[in-house]
Amino acid sequence: MTGRGAGEARGAFADALARLRRELPDVSDETLARRAGRTALPSGRRVEVNARRLGEWLGGRSVPRDFDVVVAVVRAVETAVAGTGPGLAPRLSIAQWERLWRAACEERSPARHGAAEAAAGAEPGPAGAVRGLAVGRPPSDAAALRERPDLAGALDSAIEEGQVRQVVLTGAGGVGKSQLAAAAFHRARRRGLLAVWVPASSRQSALAACARAWRVMAAEGATGARDAGGGGDRGWDEEAEADLFVGWLRTTTRPWLVVLDDVDDPAELAGIWPVGDHGTSVVTTRRRDASVIRPSSRMIRVGMFTPEEAAGYLRARLGADPGTSSSPASDSTGGSRHDAEVESLAEALGHFPLALSQAAAFVIDTGLSLARYRRLLDDRQETLADLFPSSSPADEHGGTVSSTFRPALERAETLAHPGTVRAALALVAMLAPGGIPEVVLHTGAARRWIGREQDRPRERDVLLALRALHRLSLVTHDSERGPATVEAHALVQRAARETVPAADRPALAAAAADALEEVWASREIGPDLAAALYRNVEALRLTAGELLWEGRMHPVLRRTGPHLTGLGRAAATRDTCSELLVRARARLGEGHRDVLFLRSQVAQAVGDLGNATVAHAELAGIRRAAEQNLGAADPDTLSVRLHEARFLMESGGVGEASEAFSTLAADAARALGPGAAPTLDARGFAAMCRGLAGDAVAARDAYAAVAEDLERERGIGDPATLGALTDLGRWIGEAGDPDAAVAMHLKAVEALRTAAGQLHHDTLVARHNLAYWRGLAGSPEQAVEEFAAAAIDAERALGADHPTTLTCRVNLAFWSGRTGRPADAVTELARLQPLIDRILGADHPRALRTRQQSAELQDRAGDRAGATTRLTTLLSDMTRVQGAGHPRTREVAELLNHWGSPAGS
Repeated sequence: MTGRGAGEARGAFADALARLRRELPDVSDETLARRAGRTALPSGRRVEVNARRLGEWLGGRSVPRDFDVVVAVVRAVETAVAGTGPGLAPRLSIAQWERLWRAACEERSPARHGAAEAAAGAEPGPAGAVRGLAVGRPPSDAAALRERPDLAGALDSAIEEGQVRQVVLTGAGGVGKSQLAAAAFHRARRRGLLAVWVPASSRQSALAACARAWRVMAAEGATGARDAGGGGDRGWDEEAEADLFVGWLRTTTRPWLVVLDDVDDPAELAGIWPVGDHGTSVVTTRRRDASVIRPSSRMIRVGMFTPEEAAGYLRARLGADPGTSSSPASDSTGGSRHDAEVESLAEALGHFPLALSQAAAFVIDTGLSLARYRRLLDDRQETLADLFPSSSPADEHGGTVSSTFRPALERAETLAHPGTVRAALALVAMLAPGGIPEVVLHTGAARRWIGREQDRPRERDVLLALRALHRLSLVTHDSERGPATVEAHALVQRAARETVPAADRPALAAAAADALEEVWASREIGPDLAAALYRNVEALRLTAGELLWEGRMHPVLRRTGPHLTGLGRAAATRDTCSELLVRARARLGEGHRDVLFLRSQVAQAVGDLGNATVAHAELAGIRRAAEQNLGAADPDTLSVRLHEARFLMESGGVGEASEAFSTLAADAARALGPGAAPTLDARGFAAMCRGLAGDAVAARDAYAAVAEDLERERGIGDPATLGALTDLGRWIGEAGDPDAAVAMHLKAVEALRTAAGQLHHDTLVARHNLAYWRGLAGSPEQAVEEFAAAAIDAERALGADHPTTLTCRVNLAFWSGRTGRPADAVTELARLQPLIDRILGADHPRALRTRQQSAELQDRAGDRAGATTRLTTLLSDMTRVQGAGHPRTREVAELLNHWGSPAGS
């Protein structure tokens, strides 16, 4: 019989559940759990069912702690098999299920308690007054309690594990630690354990609760209590009674569970920690340091709700009041809009249980719609005290979102140098909640802010402050997985920002921005760190606002556009820099350096998205303004000239662009030096123009010289060096050596993978080019495999509509057609062509090239006449757009001539 090793009653319940489960042999546990979660109980309530826990119940390893879960599973199975004939076994009534379940719950786990009682000569099961006794008052269930099965399961498993004597539920204030502990308290009582609830925020409250437990036991006639000499004598003071209780726990063979709720300072509980071989203590605390970490302890971190739990809480809580405007029934547009608003609010609150509870109460009390409350939440002028007022309390939680934060901060301040903890948290509060590189907080700018009350701020002081915040669960300082990071909940950050005096906010914003710039300006920065810095700059833009625009745009804001461009995210560059440009024009004036820089970034993004002609015209105007306001030799002016010539080249003016690049390279070398970025970039583009003009050998040699200089100036891992190697590989191939082109691209790809990562835009471009040259070098099947992998990764990293993704997909289709089934490839290219024309423009080089490839495949499929007609039209468009001398134009003309010649027929 299933589960007999766990006890007769548990085994009987597990066997009955297994027989029921066998009626759906083709349905997985995950599917059954989802169906049970969607099944309405007689009360109309729904419960969450965890598939892993379902497996444990079937195996007799544990018992559901809530009978409603059993009802949901039974109904889900019976509904699924209804109408399909008789079941595999006689059906049990709900009353019979409840009797089986209750018996299983009351039978304690033999792994933890049975052996000990047998050794003591006691019979298993409730026997004696103390069994099943509950002392103390845990909080009532939340108004829309979430089960949190994974955490509850981990807690139950730890309690039943023989080597665990203490389970520590640690996490920020308001995440639901006490609710989890209360549920475990009630389950322990049902299993026949002595269950004691001890409010432990202070030593006095803990002593009083332990003393009360001793008196209750004595009054109930617990033999162990009288033998110990307590006898219910009312003359004992609380200290003595608490000592007697703790001593009894250490020596008794009776099973027990003691919950120490809300432990603030573990040192205050010295001498009254519950310890014993036959019981377990559960501790709820913000602390997660050495004071609560012991060899016999099990730490369980309690975090925020999952998105599903958070949304489920709000739906259940708000749905209970049909008179409010937040109820689904009052939503004239239907439940889908309400669901979207619920999920949006849950996300905006960071799935924080306490905040969700208070927000729901406030919405119900005020009658606000969810949309209106969300607008208040987004208004940074609103304080947390206004958004989460004490007049709308969160179930039985003793505090509000803002008041819960203060005691933790005050305790953390006692664990590090004066002033450093509050200053460190204020700095963290300005940055991204999802992860701040620790290196940012160790910069000179950050240390000066954090240690501003000290003469010589040290790195060690910063670390102590961070660890103090971590120990009180105000931040998470993670140094175990890769480079160390610091995380904080968005509402904790908001609460911290509200404590900063208005006079200090400009200095705080400057310190945060300077710290980010200090890290980003260093040469030793990889793609992961760059991505993290970008996220933090974006967060700082929101928290600092106008404080980053004191007389200029803070230099760190200049990093955003080039960073996004380097990732191939031209649309994001355009949108971000356009947003910054509006503020820059209003604060700085049209001729300011930062305004011209942002205008250039927007124009480049427009060109990168396919409109090279418009980009060239816009950059020509910006260049004239820059020369007038900044001077011809200014680095920003030279940068604008570089991109003006680049888009002239991409518009088809290769000859003019070549001359412009050569002139620029000389000017930049005089103004900035031969190793400066504008100088080397201009030389690289000049080499590109030579190749596009038909001299592949000259382009190859020029790129080789540029790559050599870049490697000497910046190193092999620099993105510019790796880009030059990729371009060099192209022109090696164009000069007639495809095998050497493959070798060069392999070198570039491996270096880019190491320096930038597999999914970086530059790596994806190099991988595409490697596949292209593999095909030309005689390995088309391998080329198809590499194109397919690059296309999948590009779509994952950049999106389906990104130009690089489209290029990979086009060449995947083309080379697939070259290796067989060209007609299918023509169909795929015909499907992609409208997308390319829409995103890049019908006259973009990629759009024209795709039309050429489609015509070539059409000819390969046997339709030379149709291919010739298509190619003739394309030649006219290429001549109009790129000019008759462009290499691709000449290539199409030669192909048409070949097709029309006897030799090509």
